[in-house]
Amino acid sequence: MAEDINFLAGQSSLWVQPDGPNTKPLYLMCHGVGDLTEPMGDETLLYCPDPAEAGAYTVKNSFTGEPGVVTTTVVTDIRRTADYLESLGKCRFPLFIHKVCNGRRDVFTNYDRSFVLRFTRVSQRTLGNLASRTPGDENESTQTFDAAARFLSRIFNLMASRVTLAAVGDITGIAICGEDRCESACGAAEEKTDLIFVATKALAASAAAVAEVYISENGGAFAATAADPFGAGEDIQGIVCFRVGRETTRVIVARGTTDAGNPAEISWSDDNGDIWNDVNVGSTNGEFVTNGHALAALSRYNIWLGTNLGNIYFSDDGGLTWTKQTAVPVSATPIQGISIYSPNTAFAVHSGGQVDKTNDGGETWSAATASGTAAARDIHAISPYFVWVVGTDGKFYSHDAGDSWATRDTVPTGAIEFLDEMTGIAAGSAASGVIYETINGGYDWSPLPTITNQGFLDAKILSPSLAYVSGVVSGGTGFLAKLQPVP
Repeated sequence: MAEDINFLAGQSSLWVQPDGPNTKPLYLMCHGVGDLTEPMGDETLLYCPDPAEAGAYTVKNSFTGEPGVVTTTVVTDIRRTADYLESLGKCRFPLFIHKVCNGRRDVFTNYDRSFVLRFTRVSQRTLGNLASRTPGDENESTQTFDAAARFLSRIFNLMASRVTLAAVGDITGIAICGEDRCESACGAAEEKTDLIFVATKALAASAAAVAEVYISENGGAFAATAADPFGAGEDIQGIVCFRVGRETTRVIVARGTTDAGNPAEISWSDDNGDIWNDVNVGSTNGEFVTNGHALAALSRYNIWLGTNLGNIYFSDDGGLTWTKQTAVPVSATPIQGISIYSPNTAFAVHSGGQVDKTNDGGETWSAATASGTAAARDIHAISPYFVWVVGTDGKFYSHDAGDSWATRDTVPTGAIEFLDEMTGIAAGSAASGVIYETINGGYDWSPLPTITNQGFLDAKILSPSLAYVSGVVSGGTGFLAKLQPVP
C-alpha cells in the first residue's frame, strides 16, 4: 500500500464548467478558495416529562432538519481582462476543487481527490482594495465570489478488484436492491449493497447448461440461488429488482434466447430465487431479449422491456402482466438498451443506433435522430434532454433529447451508467477492455488501472467511491469486479 498523502492547501487546482456538464472545463489560474461549509441539517430533540423526577424530561425521539446549501468563497486578483467568474451568467455551473500531488495543475484529469460543487451559483461578489490613499498601501486589488451550491460530491480515483464467484457463464447483468437506512426503532440498519443479484448466460456450447442467478446478502459471498429461472440452454439477458412490500424484494430476469414455440418471457421471484414464476411477454413466438440493458425498471409500476423484433413492452404491476406499447416498432431491429428517466420519460436504442423516446409513459413512442453508432450496446438518460448511447464504435451524446448527436470518442464501449449529471463510469466491450470514470459529465474520461478481462457487459454505480462491472468469462469464471478508491 502506498504511503497516504497529507494534502497542503497549495496542492490544488480550481476549475469551472460555465456551460454545464459535458462541456469544456476552464482552469482558474490564480484563484484561492476559502473554507467550504456543508450543512447537514440540525438535530431537534423531542421530549416527554420524566415520571421519576419532577421538573426533568427524557428524550423520546429526534428529527433532522433540512440540509443547507454548500458554501465557499473564491478569491482572485483584478486584471485588465475579465475573470471567468465575472463573465458567468445566471445559469448554475459545476465548480471543481482538485487536490493535486504531482504533475501539471492545468490538466483536468490530473487529480488525486476532487470536491465538486454541483449546481453552483455566485451569490455575492466583493471588490477589495480598489484604491489607496497612502504610498505605503499597495496591497493588490482583489475580487471575491461567494459561491452557493446544491450538492457536494467527494471524488476519488478508483480501481477495480475482482469478486470471486463460481459462475461459469458470462455475467450479463447486475441488480443492486438494498436500501440505505439507519438502525432505529423502526428496524435494523441496511445498505444498498446488502442485497445484490447477478445474472449469467448458460455455459457456451453446452445445451444442457442452465443460466444462473447469484445472490450476495449482507455483504456475504455470492452463491447461486436455490432454483434457476429458465430451462437448459437458455440465457438470461436483463435483471432488475425493486421493493413490492416492506421487506420483500422482487427480482425479474428476462430470457435471452429464442424459443420457437413460445413468446418472450420473464421470470420473477419474491424469495431471493428459491421459487421462480415464469410470465409470457406478448404473443409472438420466437421473440426474446437480446441484451441485458433492454430490461429496465424504475419501480414495480414502471417496467419496460425491449425485444429482438424492436418491440417495447410495459408492466405496471411488478411484471405480472405486460402490454405492447409499439404497434409498429420504430425499427424492427433488436433493442439493445432502455433507460428510464422518470415515469413519463424513457429512451430506447436499437442495435443499429436508432433511438426511440417517450414523454407520456409509453403511450406513444417516436423516433429520435439516429445516435450515430452502427453497433449500439447501451443507453443512459441523465435528464429528459441529456442522453448517452454507447457501442462498439464509441460514445455518443445528445443535449436536446435526441434531435442531434455528437461523438465523444471511438473507444469500444459495452456499458455506461451515471450516478448524477456529473459522475459516471463506462466499460469497454472488447477483450482487455478498459473501465473509465468521468466527473465532469462525460467531457473527460479517465482510465482506471487495468484489470484482466475479456470484455464488459454491465456497470452499476452507487456512489463516487463504489461501483460494480460485470462481463465475459475470464479465467474460467464469469467476470465481476468491484470499483473502490485506490488505497
